[in-house]
Amino acid sequence: MGLNRKLSSILHGRQIAQCEAAPDQLSLAFRDGSRLVVRLAAAAPPLPATGAIQKVLETGSRFVLVLESGPQVEIALADPGSSVSLRDRHGKVEYLG
Repeated sequence: MGLNRKLSSILHGRQIAQCEAAPDQLSLAFRDGSRLVVRLAAAAPPLPATGAIQKVLETGSRFVLVLESGPQVEIALADPGSSVSLRDRHGKVEYLG
């Protein structure tokens, strides 16, 4: 699985403040006010309520969030290449992919 260099560098060290999962979407709110939204092909696995992002791995429809504390969360993307968005606390786009 390949490292998503751009998203990893943007998210590295961001602390998760809140996690919301719906059948077709995962939303992570970070302590800095930014929000990551991922459209899902399948229900998201259980996610830790807190932690910091270490890196993001991505290959095709497989998307993995690796936390600094060790756990990994693997997600199936609804549409590879256009299922992930990250906005800062003001709603400005930081990443689309």
